[in-house]
Amino acid sequence: MKKAELLSAVSLFGMLAFNSAHAQIGCDRACLTGYVDAWFNGLTSNTTTGVPLAANVKISQNDRLTDLKGTFWETADAVPYRWDIANTRLGDTGTEAVIRNSDGTLTMLIVRLKVENGAITEIETVKTNQGESDRLWGPETLLAKGISPALTLSIPEPERDSYYRLIAAGESYWRAFQTNGTPAYHPADLASDTQRFENGLQTTGMVRDGMFVTAISGFHAGRFLGRNLWNRRYPVVDEERGIVLSMVRFGLKEGMESQSVATSNNRVVGEFFAVQQGLIREVHAVLFNTPDSQAPVWEADYGPARGGAGW
Repeated sequence: MKKAELLSAVSLFGMLAFNSAHAQIGCDRACLTGYVDAWFNGLTSNTTTGVPLAANVKISQNDRLTDLKGTFWETADAVPYRWDIANTRLGDTGTEAVIRNSDGTLTMLIVRLKVENGAITEIETVKTNQGESDRLWGPETLLAKGISPALTLSIPEPERDSYYRLIAAGESYWRAFQTNGTPAYHPADLASDTQRFENGLQTTGMVRDGMFVTAISGFHAGRFLGRNLWNRRYPVVDEERGIVLSMVRFGLKEGMESQSVATSNNRVVGEFFAVQQGLIREVHAVLFNTPDSQAPVWEADYGPARGGAGW
């Protein structure tokens, strides 16, 4: 049996098994992870067989509508780095992964799934390769460091932040982006040593040029003045892990210019915030350059419109 056929058979058998097992008691974390496994099996075997889709499934890649095959690519070979979050009450999952391609290159990826009644109803991916988000590139860092303990915690229930407090922490980050460098600046709920990774590149929480770089210093200095974070959403909130996934479009307010080459392009961004006791401890983002003129395919939760004045 060929590799693709074997993976498809195993995936399909496993999917049928856990669908049956959880038909009456709901889909727990292990069950939801099985759907994520099926998607990644499809990616690395380059086959859609074994990925259980609802008849009306909605699928996008980099905020463009596509089909399941459109989220795969032929050279995807292995998944050396991957971690998942899940909301078992709502059937939502979010995953950050590094894909090793057959030519040795790496791809950064975020995958979001929604599962209802034993089938995937939504698939949203943000996929980027080197050069597709300016200088922000460093998946080798994630491979070398491995998965941070902050991303796989099982926080005791009395110590967990609530669903809404996790969203509030993420919203504080975007609010700081919107207001930095203005009289309305509102600092983000960031720890003093927050580590931030953008396409795997560590940008805060480490020593650079002999100085410790903090996540909040850029906001305090107004380095992101003029940004407009629109079409903002919080589709996956994992209270047990203390992690919220935010999806956002990253543009400029009308009449403004970027303060940095690193933020000169408009983008679609998937960003995970790992939160403990109301403070963001770790941030992981996957970014892909996308023009503001490209209309989004998912409905915003909140926030200013494209190119608007913002706060």
